[in-house]
Amino acid sequence: MSDTYTKLADTLSSHEGKAYITINGKNRELFELSSITAQIELTVTSKRMLGTRMTQHKVTGAEGTGSMTMYFANSEMLKQTLTYLKNGTYPPITIQTYNEDTQSTVGRQEVVLGNVILNSIPAASIDDGSDDPITFDTDITFDTIECLRTFDLPENFR
Repeated sequence: MSDTYTKLADTLSSHEGKAYITINGKNRELFELSSITAQIELTVTSKRMLGTRMTQHKVTGAEGTGSMTMYFANSEMLKQTLTYLKNGTYPPITIQTYNEDTQSTVGRQEVVLGNVILNSIPAASIDDGSDDPITFDTDITFDTIECLRTFDLPENFR
């Protein structure tokens, strides 16, 4: 039997990772983060060219999108939004994340998202029907992405 199959130990636990945020040059752990996803949506142009019966495709751009769930435990984004509303300036925001599960042999992946915008900023949240921590969901956009480190192949595929 071949050893080239996906081993459960090489999958990543979604709890194993961290994120950091930089706003106006100040870097800190994004402690209020519950979850984050980020993806690159490719812009694909479709065109059937003369002399062909098949539609062809070409990547012509990309957009950075994602979503976050955060605990309602920090007012920094509200402050930045109020600054924007008062004088029209919104700070550059960078989010750096990494995934690393020490049980896995794939190692660590680390990415930096630049010019991040949270599309929804909570101002207040009260609910007498729940004992759960207050969270809020927001979509995000980002304009740049840098991959500082990528996963390795699992040990049994090397």
